Amino acid sequence: MSITRGLAWLGPIAWISWTSAALADDQVTTVPRPDTSGKSTLYAVNRPPLAPTPFVKLPVGAVRPEGWLLAQLRLQANGFHGNLKEISRFLRKPNNAWLNPEGQGEHGWEEVPYWLKGFGDCAYLLDNADQIAEAREWIEAALRSQRPDGFFGPRGQGAKATVASTEGKYDLWPNMVMLNCLQSYFEYTNDRRILDFMSKYFRFEASMPEADFLPPFWQQQRAADNLASVYWLYNRTGEEWLLDLAAKVHHHTAPWTDGIASWHNVNMCQGFGGPVTYWPQSRDPRHLAAAERNYREFRSKYGQVPGGLFGGDENCRPGQNDPRQAIETCGMVEFMLSAERLTMITGETTWADRCEDVAFNSLPAATTADLKAIRYLTAPNMATADRRDHHPGIENGGAMFHYDPADHRCCQHNFGHGWPYFCEHLWMATPDAGLAMVLYAPSRVKARVAEGAEVQVEVSTRYPFEEEIRFRLTTARPVPFPLYLRLPGWCADPGLSINGTSQLLGPSPRGYLRIERTWSNDDQVSLTLPMNVSLRTWKDNRGSVSVDRGPLTYSLRIDEEKVRSGGSDRWPSWELHPKGPWNYGLFFQANDPASSLTVERKPWPKDDQPFEINKAPIVLRARGKKVPEWRFDQYALVAPLQDGPVRSNQPLEMIELVPMGAARLRISAFPVIGEGPDAKTWVVPKTP
Repeated sequence: MSITRGLAWLGPIAWISWTSAALADDQVTTVPRPDTSGKSTLYAVNRPPLAPTPFVKLPVGAVRPEGWLLAQLRLQANGFHGNLKEISRFLRKPNNAWLNPEGQGEHGWEEVPYWLKGFGDCAYLLDNADQIAEAREWIEAALRSQRPDGFFGPRGQGAKATVASTEGKYDLWPNMVMLNCLQSYFEYTNDRRILDFMSKYFRFEASMPEADFLPPFWQQQRAADNLASVYWLYNRTGEEWLLDLAAKVHHHTAPWTDGIASWHNVNMCQGFGGPVTYWPQSRDPRHLAAAERNYREFRSKYGQVPGGLFGGDENCRPGQNDPRQAIETCGMVEFMLSAERLTMITGETTWADRCEDVAFNSLPAATTADLKAIRYLTAPNMATADRRDHHPGIENGGAMFHYDPADHRCCQHNFGHGWPYFCEHLWMATPDAGLAMVLYAPSRVKARVAEGAEVQVEVSTRYPFEEEIRFRLTTARPVPFPLYLRLPGWCADPGLSINGTSQLLGPSPRGYLRIERTWSNDDQVSLTLPMNVSLRTWKDNRGSVSVDRGPLTYSLRIDEEKVRSGGSDRWPSWELHPKGPWNYGLFFQANDPASSLTVERKPWPKDDQPFEINKAPIVLRARGKKVPEWRFDQYALVAPLQDGPVRSNQPLEMIELVPMGAARLRISAFPVIGEGPDAKTWVVPKTP
């Protein structure tokens, strides 16, 4: 999106296309985003003087997972993250600073709130009574820890960071994460103590001397999270002094408005959109434009790769932009949350597209398919997941690739909010008392719409693997309200039917379908998003190519040898080694590249886990040749790509491509095989 397009929606918007209707009172239009002039107060909308947003987050529990998404959350609850208290030393209760009313003891930094943020929300979405009780124990301890001046949580030596954190009197970063936990708990329980607690804490922040407030490093980089919590409270209490605090927080936040303030991958994913969080108060066009500008900069320099992210293992480094560079699992889930918030504030469909890209193509491979182990770093091109030290090929030293439920400290705890928050943001309310589905997955939502009527919408789909998304409404009486459905940017020819009657949508609509009608019980809508196979060429990364079908990117199927590498019998750690060749380039017909690829459908997995290499319901068949000179280099990593097209004297083979999220060993950015005079000979890299 250009900056001009990003700012164009600030005033009233006009319908940009008109379609036929199934019934006389139906209006099906295409809009860039919901009109923000609506005055609905059914949910906690931005209070004046904050600018209204096109979408409003629904309370935790309003959206429930179904199908494969429900399977992910159940696997998470039964896997390492749902049982992390028996694995992680940071969650040991004796002498834990987060459980001590005086904030003294051990393990008082980010690990506990990181874990609780995902653990609690997953429990709420599953109505898991035992895990809800466990979450409540930590929530109650945080509430008990509040001092008379408003500060809460670990302090002094009890708040000692696990890594070099910050200079200054207070480190507010861990509390920013715990605020998210408290907000979710309030939305799920309506416990009014949370509002009073947060108000008292923010009074403490407001009283802090400027010299002590949000010094470098982590808390300054990530302070937009604090800002979002200030607005969350303001929209529920209307305390005007909170806007002064919001301005103070923004003033002390790292200057993401001016560019990339840190090249640490998690700071980037968490902080790049922070200025947009402040925009409803400032109305400054620079703040609104900053997220897109920052995103384009880090993607252009280090993100010329599939999977939606970039190479930052652990920091982006000049010249290290090959698809063998990786990103932390923390970076994945933090980028998803940033994209979810940016979708809510701006209404831009591109942020939802980008969120799905990471959720479907990057996040699933960061854990084992049973979600019983996690790895620290994942790359688009990685043909090993071993315990070796691959530094300096990747920046981090040590065992960064293997799957271990008891290792990778920050990601081990922070991973858990990825799927729960994704579920919570599937559906949002709109200012005109409507509902919008902005991310797609099987689910159901129960929410209030026009006239305060409660409706339920059940979503039946196997998206992103299948093209059709079916909606069934339940309502006690006929009720008029608008229903919005996002049109993904990759889809050129969507289809819509209402109660079996097709709608004419016009050429290549973009934005959201807005269906305005009086809805009756058992009304049904079908949205079809045709998924064509296409190629992306990464010109700035050696002319490599990636293969897409709809929102999914496809990787070479590399058979995996799974080797036990430690841990306990209940919670083992694993290495994955390639059992076959991985060094293929793709061969295409020059005049019609997509014709070289065919789609093969397989049975849907009985356990609803499609992100597993042997259960992927859609695979692609392609033609390729081995490039024998492409090998592991001296760092035991997939050697960097070289300029193509590439010459190979190997025979042409049929190869299988599987969804990138199901491939834990993967080649996702391929060299192109050439046969003419411009074909280049691959140079053998330095080897171990």
